Amino acid sequence: MNKARFEAFSDGVFAFAITLLILGIVLPAFKTPPSESELRGALLALWPNALAYALSFAVIGIMWQNHHALFRMVERVDRRMVFLNLLLLAGTVFIPFATSVLGTYPWMHTSTFLYGIVLTYTATIYNVMLEHLIRTHAFLREISPATIRDTVKAYKIGWSIYVLAMLLALVAPIVSFAAYIFVTLYYLVPHGVDRDLETSR
Repeated sequence: MNKARFEAFSDGVFAFAITLLILGIVLPAFKTPPSESELRGALLALWPNALAYALSFAVIGIMWQNHHALFRMVERVDRRMVFLNLLLLAGTVFIPFATSVLGTYPWMHTSTFLYGIVLTYTATIYNVMLEHLIRTHAFLREISPATIRDTVKAYKIGWSIYVLAMLLALVAPIVSFAAYIFVTLYYLVPHGVDRDLETSR
C-alpha cells in the first residue's frame, strides 16, 4: 500500500473530525432578540461545552500527533493495517458527537460513559495497530527495540487510564472527566516513537 496516500487520507479525516468539534457549541434559540444580559448569560452557560471542546481538540490533536510519529517510523503498510486504520478513523469522527453530548450533559453518567467508550475504543485500535506493526516487522531498521517497547508501554498505560475513566463514569462523572483530562496531559509528554522524534530534531 502507498504509505503517502495512507497518511494523507488519515490527516484529512483527523482535520475533518477536529473541525466538527465546534459544531457542538450552539447558542439556545431565543423567541425574541435577546438583551445584552440574556446573551451574555447564554454565552456563559456554554462553558461546559467549551471545556469539552477544548478537551476533545487536545485529544484529537494528540491522536494525530501520535499517528504521525508512529507511521513516520514505519517502512510499509499492508492491507490489514489500512483496515485497522479505517477502524481508528471511524472512532475519531465519532468524537465530536460524544463531545457534544458530554458538553451538554457534563454531570450525567451516560454522557461521560459514552465519551469514555469512544476514547477507549480508539485507544484499543491504536494498541492493535501497534501490535500488528511489531508482528509484521514493519518498523524501519534503525528504530531500536527499546523505542518500540517504550511505545507499547505508553499505549497500554493510556488505554488503562481510559478504561478506568470510563468505568468511573458509572459512579462519579466528575472524577471521570478529570481522568480524561489527566490522560490527555499524560500524552503531552513524548513517549516511545514520539520521544525518538523529539531527540532527532
